[in-house]
Amino acid sequence: MDSIDLNDSELMNIQASTLYVLNEDSRIIRINERTSISPPAIFIGKTKSSTYTYFRHDIPQFVIDEVNAYTSDSIPIIELCRVMEKYHNVTNLWIGPAYRFKQVEIMGVDSSITLIDVSNKHLLIKYYGHLITELEDRAPIVAYIVNEEAVSVCCCARKTRRAAEASLNTAEPFRGQGIAQKVVHHWGNEIFRLRLIPIYSTSWDNLSSQQVAQKLGLVQFGMNYSIST
Repeated sequence: MDSIDLNDSELMNIQASTLYVLNEDSRIIRINERTSISPPAIFIGKTKSSTYTYFRHDIPQFVIDEVNAYTSDSIPIIELCRVMEKYHNVTNLWIGPAYRFKQVEIMGVDSSITLIDVSNKHLLIKYYGHLITELEDRAPIVAYIVNEEAVSVCCCARKTRRAAEASLNTAEPFRGQGIAQKVVHHWGNEIFRLRLIPIYSTSWDNLSSQQVAQKLGLVQFGMNYSIST
């Protein structure tokens, strides 16, 4: 089954379990990648028909009950922040759309696009040297090459045996040239080829990232909200 066969609610739950490691009670234990960053206190995934709320494992029940009372019909994010302030200071707020890839479509062959592995990892040195030690975790890593240097990369931010969340970055001198669209498209095809579900999400204030999704014809399946403390 791929993302085309899944309804929005199923895909939202898959995204949550891709972004975070959950315990048997669907509480967030940690971010699903090698990092010391603490996971958010609350992650909310909202589709047209459903709302799914995931709490960090140490959030007290009184906070959970109050948050759930507020999210029964809508997502009043300011009120939710006020609730969380009773527990700890809110340090970060994230809101943004989540997209599905409609289908695999092959664009024209572009010789500047390549998959990065141990044999050509040196191409990452100038702009993406930090990925060299993370090849396995981030694979597949799709790069756009200019003068023997990767100038735009789409890889896995987080992944499981079922799905992968995209991570996109284009070096500033090469933005606005349509390169990002190409690497995201190629990454999505690679994820489908691996029989995984590709997911692309971004924040509301990242207009360039949203434009990439629109140009590729990705379909928004929901909204993500997270509150960190």
